[in-house]
Amino acid sequence: MRAFLDSLFFAFTNFVLKRAIKKYLVLESSEIHTLPPARKSKPYLLYIHIPFCHTLCVYCSFNRFLFNEQKARKYFQSLRREIALIHQLGYDFDSIYVGGGTTSIMLDELLATLHYAKELFPNITHISCESDPNHISPQELQSLKGIVDRLSIGVQSFDDGILAKIGRLEKFGDGASLQARLKHTKNTLPIINVDLIFNFPNQTQAMLMRDIEIVKSLNPTQITFYPLMSSTLTHSLITRTLGKASHDQEQTFYHLITQAMSDEYEQVSAWAFSKKQDDVFDEYIVQNDEYIGVGSGSFSFLDGTLYVNTFSLKKYSQCLEQGGDIPQQGAIERKKHFSFKSQMQYRLMVGLFGGKIHLPSFNAHFHTNLSRVCFFEILFLRLWGMVKKQGAYLITTPKGRYLFLRLQKEFYIGMDNIREQSRATLNDEDM
Repeated sequence: MRAFLDSLFFAFTNFVLKRAIKKYLVLESSEIHTLPPARKSKPYLLYIHIPFCHTLCVYCSFNRFLFNEQKARKYFQSLRREIALIHQLGYDFDSIYVGGGTTSIMLDELLATLHYAKELFPNITHISCESDPNHISPQELQSLKGIVDRLSIGVQSFDDGILAKIGRLEKFGDGASLQARLKHTKNTLPIINVDLIFNFPNQTQAMLMRDIEIVKSLNPTQITFYPLMSSTLTHSLITRTLGKASHDQEQTFYHLITQAMSDEYEQVSAWAFSKKQDDVFDEYIVQNDEYIGVGSGSFSFLDGTLYVNTFSLKKYSQCLEQGGDIPQQGAIERKKHFSFKSQMQYRLMVGLFGGKIHLPSFNAHFHTNLSRVCFFEILFLRLWGMVKKQGAYLITTPKGRYLFLRLQKEFYIGMDNIREQSRATLNDEDM
């Protein structure tokens, strides 16, 4: 009976969040194309987007384009000009996260961009970068040494059947070759993270446990297990290609993962596990309440407003070609301002996805009292055993971790839908 009630609870909270996302994640055209000047003397996170891939994965909703060297070199030039504009606006950063696309698709341009960013922002102490199995050769890792502190490698699965169905077997090789390449990453960079996806249609418990055993045997610093996510567009593609995923199986798989990882790794978020609890991990939005994104299709969140850069490669370059060494304007195309209450609810969700909220720090940041403003939300979660008070912290219980995994998944799907709406307006000239 309790399991049935919990299932209803998960379904209800999922429904509420989906409705909220549909209501609030509706962007409007922006009359300004440049971020407002920095107003706080504090470091932010800088997100850099590299949107090029040699082939496009069916389950990916990020802004990405088929690689073309001429377009890519022009893009990197524009990217550095946008970084210069951000510097002129007075922002400072202590960390960088590079995502894609395939971030190291042009290693020389990537390194030039990172060196340039570190020159402009000398307070940067940490750079995290995504990669794939085709870009982790000893030579490439040596080039990243001393620049990149954390490399996150998207493997998704070691099962040859799954790799074939999602189009990665031909692109990256079979499970055995993936293991061989990952072994060479050991003791190269300070932090190596391996990304895996679970709850593929037709994935069995035995297949999942084999993936877990393999990745643990490789002993990376971090392992992240993402549930399979499908946005409006990719849902039909995934269903046609792979079949229909099961929500019930997702929960079962999640509990298998948390149990199997508990002996060697510390859980640092609902889906991330680390050898060192204080290490940076993939979800930079958990550790940074405000961040700036540069590049086509990137997002920035400042003072309660979400800003979205144009998804068009052509428009992006045109916007940043204006002016001298520093462009006259940025590439913002749409935005959305959120109410104070919705900002609090968002930070509550994200904080509990990360495992805990330090209430005094949270209250000081928002100049209010979380327990009062979100009284009913917290009461609801506590009554169902999803969170509990522990000293100055509001922490997620083991039972609540799956809830916040589901909520974060739905939030990311909502963001993916924004990306798809933006990409739907692109024509051949924009790509």
